[in-house]
Amino acid sequence: MKKTAIKYFFFATMLLSASLLFPSSLSVQAKKSIMLQFITYNGYGNNLYLDNIITGNRANFDLAITSINNIPRDTSFLPGTSSTPIFPSVNVTNIGLVPTSDSVKVTIRIPELSYSDEMKIGPMNKGQTSEAVFSMVSIQVNQPITVITYLSYASDSLNSNDTLKQTSLFLTGAPKNMLLEQFTSATSPSCGYNDIFLDTFVNNHIGNICAIKYHVGFPPPGIDSFYIRDTAMIEHRREYYFDNSVPLSIVDGRSRISLPYYVDSNLTAPYYVSTDAGSPVSVTVTNQYVDPDTIQSTVVVQFLYPVQSNKLFLRVAAVEREVDYANPIGASGEMTFYDVCRKMLTDSIGFPVSGTGTSQFVVKYYVDPSWQDTSIYTVAFIQDDLDRTILNSGKSLNTTPHRKSHLTIKKPDIIKPDFDTKKFYRHRSFARGFSPAIADTVSYFNYELFEGPFLPKGWRIYNIDGFFTFEKCTGVNGVTIAGNNSMKMPFYDYLNIGQRDTLYTVSFDSVSWYDTLTFDWAYAVYLSEYNDSLAVNISVDGGNTFANFFNKGGYELATALSTTLPFIPYSTTQWKTFRFPLSAVIPPDNRQNIVPNNYELGQNYPNPFNPRTTIGYKIPKDGFVSIKVYDITGREIAKIVNEYKKAGTYESVFTADRLASGVYFYVLQAGDFVQAKKLVLLK
Repeated sequence: MKKTAIKYFFFATMLLSASLLFPSSLSVQAKKSIMLQFITYNGYGNNLYLDNIITGNRANFDLAITSINNIPRDTSFLPGTSSTPIFPSVNVTNIGLVPTSDSVKVTIRIPELSYSDEMKIGPMNKGQTSEAVFSMVSIQVNQPITVITYLSYASDSLNSNDTLKQTSLFLTGAPKNMLLEQFTSATSPSCGYNDIFLDTFVNNHIGNICAIKYHVGFPPPGIDSFYIRDTAMIEHRREYYFDNSVPLSIVDGRSRISLPYYVDSNLTAPYYVSTDAGSPVSVTVTNQYVDPDTIQSTVVVQFLYPVQSNKLFLRVAAVEREVDYANPIGASGEMTFYDVCRKMLTDSIGFPVSGTGTSQFVVKYYVDPSWQDTSIYTVAFIQDDLDRTILNSGKSLNTTPHRKSHLTIKKPDIIKPDFDTKKFYRHRSFARGFSPAIADTVSYFNYELFEGPFLPKGWRIYNIDGFFTFEKCTGVNGVTIAGNNSMKMPFYDYLNIGQRDTLYTVSFDSVSWYDTLTFDWAYAVYLSEYNDSLAVNISVDGGNTFANFFNKGGYELATALSTTLPFIPYSTTQWKTFRFPLSAVIPPDNRQNIVPNNYELGQNYPNPFNPRTTIGYKIPKDGFVSIKVYDITGREIAKIVNEYKKAGTYESVFTADRLASGVYFYVLQAGDFVQAKKLVLLK
């Protein structure tokens, strides 16, 4: 009879909708912290965008300092100078629900430099971001500074996000050379059109650029003679960067140059980002002939400051500055090729380095008779295999420009990259470029708009391959709060099919069961066989356990029509907003010592769960209490509570490490009172 009664409660529970454990009118609410995981699965499909991650209540009038733009936080390096002039820049965002009607005063201070300035910004629309640029300040090296910026707005209803503070330190570093690695091909018309402009740019900035060009064996017919001579080396570098298209140019191991190369900003922007910075390490290279056909390269690596990484490698390449042919070769029609990688020395893996002190490496290599020996030079660079970042590079070449110039070449109207159709049977036009936000957490209103530096402070990325992963996207913004930027997962270029990337947020504090979590996303399917997916998990225990609440892929994830072009959501109709009530994972109150009027069994949270979940219950009078877990057949699985209890409100944790995924039921029995609820274990 007892088992029959229990089963009655099981099936009665399945017919009832879930209800809250306590009414919403309670005056004392539980304040919790939540953390999120954004997990993407790469199917080599199309781009995914995320923006405006928000919990809490937006005020009508609320302005916020959202970023300090051009003074990096923490430590950075200046290229061999003792000071640098900076015009500090700060972003102010109207995150309120209504436009402002008057101006706002923005102030910045650097106490260590006795620097202070202020300016006014005019009225701002809802969601608008405005930039405040202040007078020049000369920042000295080796002097820690504190940058404090704040706004004054009489109608502002939330002051806790009006101030932003950071510490910064500039150190005197070594001058930085930009390492440009390009994958190109003599059989690609796209390379022929583009390389003209890239070669001219390198020629004009040869003093600060170390260029290496790897010739690959595609597109068909793939008979590039440079590729045939050293296929293994080139394939290793190509796979290292997950490259399957040409032309592809990578700056300092991280940034991809956008096509077409005749757009000046596509080349100048990454160049100045690279060379305006300093480096903690210097690399110098000298060449000498020790035999008529043998070059000895001496590479000196000096770490001015220790670099904490166990994946640092020195890589050395023999490069031919200029290779001339009497007649055009391949489909590109090119006759002259520049900065051709002839050989990696001694191989493409390189030499491990410690990250401290000064080291000297001596490499000898044979000059093949087919090479033009007067045009051979050596490039060396320090690369961190943890994320592929190039710390610095150097070359044995002098800074004499090419003797030829292509500045008069007519710009073609359309340029598309060529792909390795032997491996992926599709052709794509070129994608837009990208540029690699600061979490500003306030009581009762948490948000990340991705308007500041990326990654946001305290956020973390877990990515095995370390190259394609979450990145900041400039010029694209979600719909909940207007702005200039968002976060992007570049699935369109992500050749490593099956790769999972996980983004961990900071803790969003002081959230309650009545709050709602929202975020904007945009995605378009490329083709049905190339589907990507996104899962979002939530933790209420500081990141120890996570429960899933969003899991979509392919056409279910899509917010826009499918396209074979790289997806960019320019229209607001191409975005969607997901809303998740936190009452599903946060208990209604924290009143453990208040005697309730009735017996009640609360819904477990989180639900679904893996592997731990919390169950709340109320006991109005003293007595023996049991809470047991059953499977769907009615078989008892576990005893959560089985003891005498004083009247009160309680919570108990159930851990299901050894159970299989599925639906289970838990039953509260106290005196004559019996109540059952359903829980879902999802591993």
